[in-house]
Amino acid sequence: MVTDSERQLIVDEEHLRMLPVFYWVLGATECFLALYGLVYVGLGIFFASIPIDSASSSAGPPPAFIASLFVAIGAGFMVVFGAVGILTILTGFWIRKRRHRTACLVMAGLSCLSVPWGTIVGVFSFIVLLSPSVKTLFDPGSGGSGAPESREGIITASNGDAGAAS
Repeated sequence: MVTDSERQLIVDEEHLRMLPVFYWVLGATECFLALYGLVYVGLGIFFASIPIDSASSSAGPPPAFIASLFVAIGAGFMVVFGAVGILTILTGFWIRKRRHRTACLVMAGLSCLSVPWGTIVGVFSFIVLLSPSVKTLFDPGSGGSGAPESREGIITASNGDAGAAS
């Protein structure tokens, strides 16, 4: 017979096994979207390469600062989305290793800004990471057993099959 605490441990372990995968996919998507900044960088380079020959057109070339503005916007977009993507991927590794719970909660809040999938991952993260049973899994000083590698046989050992867990 499985007790309520053992059942909760099984559910928590399953949630903490799935959550990193969601963060890895979300982070890879954000890193891919960071490449969209290359469009703005390319437009900036294009505007900078337009020859300044005002006789050929009545409107004239675009002002010189437009090229720099487009390059700056594109580069900034790439840096911000790339950094968020890398932090999101790192959050998946932190959850997998049961480390940096506060940073994972911050990234859960930040991922809520990525509508719609990031919002789903962020809310699911808050539900999982704010439960008291998961908090003990993240905090090795409070009786939690830390990383999943150290808990391999915890369920079978509690059923009396300690030899089967080794």
